[in-house]
Amino acid sequence: MSFKVAVPVEGENLVVVARTGRAPFFAIFECSEESCKFLELRENGHAKEHEHGHHKEAHTEEEINHHHSHVKAAKLGECKYIICRALGPNMKDAILREGITPIMVSKKDGKNALEVLKKIKDKLL
Repeated sequence: MSFKVAVPVEGENLVVVARTGRAPFFAIFECSEESCKFLELRENGHAKEHEHGHHKEAHTEEEINHHHSHVKAAKLGECKYIICRALGPNMKDAILREGITPIMVSKKDGKNALEVLKKIKDKLL
């Protein structure tokens, strides 16, 4: 049995980004008991909107819906899991609405998405 996993990353280097909602891309992987294979990068439209500055967003239904629209646009609903270092309340609620399970990791789990997936694979199976 295989399933898809999303990882918030900088870009083609697959370096994991700390803040999930601000990641420029989501790397999509197909994982099975044997391995995790990189499939593609999907742009995070929410990050593009916030390129020029960091502001704290209120945890409101409107903000959750806004985040959810970007989660849907990136087709993250195809993924069973999303790997996160930090996950704000709006993004968390948007991801949960799509039926995706967040798996929290830390820097010690690795810098690169493949490295992280290899280390936490047992949590995914």
